[in-house]
Amino acid sequence: MIVLSIGILITLFIIYSVLGTTKRAKSIPFLKGIYYHRGFYDNHEIAENSMRSFEKCINKGYGIELDVQLTQDKQVVVFHDDTLERMCHSHLVVKETSFEDLSHFYLLETNDKIPLFEDVLKLNNGRVPIYIEIKDFSMNFKELVDKTVELMKKYPGDYYVCSFNVIAIIYLKKLDPLILRGVISQNFKNDNFSKFKGFLLQNMFLNFLAKPDVISYEYNEINWSVRLNKLLKRKIAGWAIASQQEFDAYKDFFDIAVIEHFEPTK
Repeated sequence: MIVLSIGILITLFIIYSVLGTTKRAKSIPFLKGIYYHRGFYDNHEIAENSMRSFEKCINKGYGIELDVQLTQDKQVVVFHDDTLERMCHSHLVVKETSFEDLSHFYLLETNDKIPLFEDVLKLNNGRVPIYIEIKDFSMNFKELVDKTVELMKKYPGDYYVCSFNVIAIIYLKKLDPLILRGVISQNFKNDNFSKFKGFLLQNMFLNFLAKPDVISYEYNEINWSVRLNKLLKRKIAGWAIASQQEFDAYKDFFDIAVIEHFEPTK
């Protein structure tokens, strides 16, 4: 009897955790369709997360997915990696470098540079929806979330804010519960987490605290919790789909397809 009771409690906790999403997303039209991962880029002529990559998305009418983080002088910039090594061939760390110093670097072999988030917002000006990823997995995320929210206060367009850092999304919910928010996850078995932390994150057991409007998951790692939320008509985003074949295979499952490196046929 005790074992049965414990089993029931564990089952209820799992259901409560996994299904801890809001219902308001169902009626929001921009939480459906195609978003381009870091903009429309090829990293040869146009660099990822650059003004030109976002301008190309806007001109084609696609949503934009981008990453934000803080510089040493507390500027919100659009950049994916922690360091400049991959994109600028430098060992500098973004959060330890001023925006002025970052502005001297070109992205790969292009003429693109790291943009301020504020400038991206001015460029778009509400023309296409934006999927904003808070790129901070540390416990020092509050200032980045605060500054991002402050920049969005006067923004005229559609957007939602997501992160792998569930605690940051919990904080966002308390800071401004009206902002649409999402939790990003994947299979963390090969990441630098303890098995327990990876288990909690990949199965989204903290959703009951974050209450996300959107669940964003690596498209080819769909697990039981994603399928359960899909069954219950929750909004699901899949990232980052990189070919027409993959798009065709998964487009009916995901509400939002976050894609890169190709343009899907109609």
